[in-house]
Amino acid sequence: MLATRFWIAHGAIERNRVDAVELSAVEERRRFREGQLRFTTGQVGTEIKWHVQTPSFSSLFVAIEQLRNAQTPFVLRFFVSGWFEEFYDSAAEAGRRIEEIIARGDRHFPIKTFIEQVDPTKSRLATVLADVLSAKNPPADYSVDCIYNKAADRFDVDRVGPKSPIAKFYGTFLTSFPCAGTSYADRVSEGYRHVLSTGKPRADHVLAAFRLPDNEVHWVPYHRLILPLLKSSKGESVSVISQISAISFKVI
Repeated sequence: MLATRFWIAHGAIERNRVDAVELSAVEERRRFREGQLRFTTGQVGTEIKWHVQTPSFSSLFVAIEQLRNAQTPFVLRFFVSGWFEEFYDSAAEAGRRIEEIIARGDRHFPIKTFIEQVDPTKSRLATVLADVLSAKNPPADYSVDCIYNKAADRFDVDRVGPKSPIAKFYGTFLTSFPCAGTSYADRVSEGYRHVLSTGKPRADHVLAAFRLPDNEVHWVPYHRLILPLLKSSKGESVSVISQISAISFKVI
């Protein structure tokens, strides 16, 4: 069974439903900017994709109605300063979430990194991080080491583990991703300073907007564990282990 894909514009479903028709990236971006929604359903599930800050409210309510006869599970992909991605097991859950987003559709995000410290005994922590926290021994393949540069008052990336999320997206070269001299670096390094000052591990849930290899900006939710490293000739350091995983808070 092929997937059925159609567009909804101005509260109406386009007349010609075409099985999984592919448009050019330029044409799709134009449609999203105009407030159209893309609805795809098939054996593997259903996707609704749209730009939140466009005049698409009536089309969203049409999409909610279409969920009743669509295949589970449901994924919502929506753009607000970057692409969000959320998964739901029922039409009712997905419909309620779309209504929430409609109510919050006027939000803008001048901040592109949100961080919430969590208590690992009360909040879910990705398995790899929980195992590391128990063993207090960060696996080199999964961790990223950052050294405090006292002269510049910043943290410099010293090593990138090949199985870390950063390596998967950007590679292991220290200059291949935006971790220094950016607002992202400033916000994430606040946790590094906290760990060096207390000498204790810290667990966080993080949501950050990254430009990924597809050249689109995506909001990436992840868990991170920051561990202080023993002082060396290079100076004070922290080891950061991260795993992409669902977080405990929503920003929209």
